[in-house]
Amino acid sequence: MVHLNQNGAVIARNPKDEVAFHSATGAIDSDWRSRIDKRFTSLRGGAALIVMLAHYQYIGFMPALPAFKYSGQCGLMVFFFLSSFLLCHSLASDPNWAARPHLSVLTYSINRIFRIFPLLCVVIGLTYWNGSSFFLPSTTCWEALRLSLTLGQAPGVLWTIPVELTFYLYLPIVLALALPATRARLGAAALASVFLAWCIAIAVVRHEGVPAGPWMTLGFHHYANSFVGGVLLYTLIANGRIRFPRSAAWVAAIAPLAFVLAMPFCWFAFLRHDPWMAELAAPGAWQSYYDAIFPFAPLVVGGIVYGLLHPSESLLSRVMRVGLLRKTGELSFGVYLVHVPMIVLFGSRYGFGPLQFLAAIAATFAAAAVLSALIEKPAIAFGREFGYWLLARRSASPAIPSLRGSSR
Repeated sequence: MVHLNQNGAVIARNPKDEVAFHSATGAIDSDWRSRIDKRFTSLRGGAALIVMLAHYQYIGFMPALPAFKYSGQCGLMVFFFLSSFLLCHSLASDPNWAARPHLSVLTYSINRIFRIFPLLCVVIGLTYWNGSSFFLPSTTCWEALRLSLTLGQAPGVLWTIPVELTFYLYLPIVLALALPATRARLGAAALASVFLAWCIAIAVVRHEGVPAGPWMTLGFHHYANSFVGGVLLYTLIANGRIRFPRSAAWVAAIAPLAFVLAMPFCWFAFLRHDPWMAELAAPGAWQSYYDAIFPFAPLVVGGIVYGLLHPSESLLSRVMRVGLLRKTGELSFGVYLVHVPMIVLFGSRYGFGPLQFLAAIAATFAAAAVLSALIEKPAIAFGREFGYWLLARRSASPAIPSLRGSSR
């Protein structure tokens, strides 16, 4: 099929309606925003599966093939980077962002509140009530909720919630600073160089055992470089500092491969001939391995995001069309919140074994689907409508009704 873009240029599309190369000149369509599609939902689903299976294998699921053991942090790096990238896209695409950014931030804040808090509160309440809680029996329900939102005190997998919420506060500021800074070629190069130097500095201080205080960037967590990496990649692409030439199609193959090879099982099984990763059982061994990979994770995850945005067909794009990944991505927040309580619930009642783990996985997806239908989706829709209503009261601008269809 052949289509015309808004400037009248001829754009070739493949049978799956994806933008391809110009049939005559070999140039690439620059409308990268149209390629932020459901494949990114699938990428989030893949990260959720990695985290869930890593936790299940860590406590004994399929010990003969520990493919995901010790790999939960790899999934989290994808979550954090992708979250900031997509939120930047949502904010910068808001028609109020340029002229009235405070209205964009207001809508953004309302959407974040209704995206996170209703489902989080329900899961904490349910796990507290049925005894599969993350907390000690002496903890009150209100105290459990407070701890879940406190940096450094949230237990188990809940530790990521206050980390992400904290960066939500920083993101509009970082985006507002990075967008103008990357418009000029020199500014973009300088900012990219500073970011790379930051990643190298983190690797050095972690290797040297420097106390966390001096380098806990932005004052809250070392995962900040993954968050900021998502913002930086968005601004560089949005300002045309990073483009999508045909010659860059190889990134879609190399970046996912680098990500897979960085997972502990691949490194130890294939390169060190230790498929059971016995070396990681030594005190401090996993921390040492983790210190080596996480400072540079934004570069690899950024390559994966770039690979999905590139209009060329790739194995990465085909994998991200898998229905299981897409469905998991749609349920990813619920899956993340309930997968540990489910294994605790099944394990405490029926013991730990292959059948119990499979039952816990099935129950995790079933619970996430129910919670999505009853809590998560209605809360997100209500938050969007509430934001639309609030902005309609504050301004009669014709740009505001377009917020009704905004994403994330």
